[in-house]
Amino acid sequence: MNDPDAQRPGDPLPLDQRYHGADPIEWCGAEVYPMYTEALPAGTTAVHLRALSVMAPDDVTGLGLGLSVHDGHVNLNGRSLAGVDIWYEALADGIDISVTADAPDALFTLTPVWVAESGTHQSWTGNYGMVVDLLPDGASTLWCSTGPGTPDFNELVVELSTGPAEPAHPEPALDTVDPATTPLRPAPSALSVEPSPPAAFTEPAPSDSRPEISSTPIDPPEPPRTEQGVGGALHDLGTAMRERGEHDSARALWTQAAQAGHSGAAYDLGTLLLEQGERAEAERWWKAAAHDDPRAAASLSALSELPELSQDGSSRRPR
Repeated sequence: MNDPDAQRPGDPLPLDQRYHGADPIEWCGAEVYPMYTEALPAGTTAVHLRALSVMAPDDVTGLGLGLSVHDGHVNLNGRSLAGVDIWYEALADGIDISVTADAPDALFTLTPVWVAESGTHQSWTGNYGMVVDLLPDGASTLWCSTGPGTPDFNELVVELSTGPAEPAHPEPALDTVDPATTPLRPAPSALSVEPSPPAAFTEPAPSDSRPEISSTPIDPPEPPRTEQGVGGALHDLGTAMRERGEHDSARALWTQAAQAGHSGAAYDLGTLLLEQGERAEAERWWKAAAHDDPRAAASLSALSELPELSQDGSSRRPR
């Protein structure tokens, strides 16, 4: 069994900078994952989550798990959602989340989310991660650490199991629910939550399209849809963070997805890097994606026509 108490105080490199894709890293003898990932069978599945213990650090005012579905959706109040954040108030009593696979390679992911002392809602940053214990009955125990401070996998301990979903029962529409008496509240975007005191269960609002990126050198065609699996999930999560304006988080997630071989993430990462003035890095990732993604190939061609900046800030045409 992994040791969830293992810590390494003073390590200068936070866990979020050590992850590569969804693979675990070693931490004091334990395997630590950036997310829990499980394939979904055909049809609808109930994801059962129940908190076993919580010991939030002083600078964290809310704890929970972010659930996202790739090639599928969450069923909530008759609506289909890409994901939800489930807070301790719901986890303490145990909760079943209904998810449906829309394709053979559907999967769901879980990762820690938290509310900082300042009231900001955070995930995918700092010393966050999970130690996963698989139990003989098919259930799992997730030992979760939030990002602030040194890793502590006792901060939130959750039991996870999956099984056939029960028949759906009618629920009140979200716009008729009194938020003071119910654990259900809409949230403004895919990974965001309401401030403390938090709703126990929050959902993302749909986004019709990504914001237009002014520095993109071409008008790109539609992206290919051939990539599957964890790389796709990381790409989708990075896109959600980009739409929220959290560019550092998007960059970290797209980097992990690109390293896992997701060409769409490599293209988006290159576009973001070009916006941030990192032309050489943008070109490197577009070259990595060009064999699968025609947008990357077209962007490389357009990039060769753009002027470069010299050390004194003046522009010059590449030879």
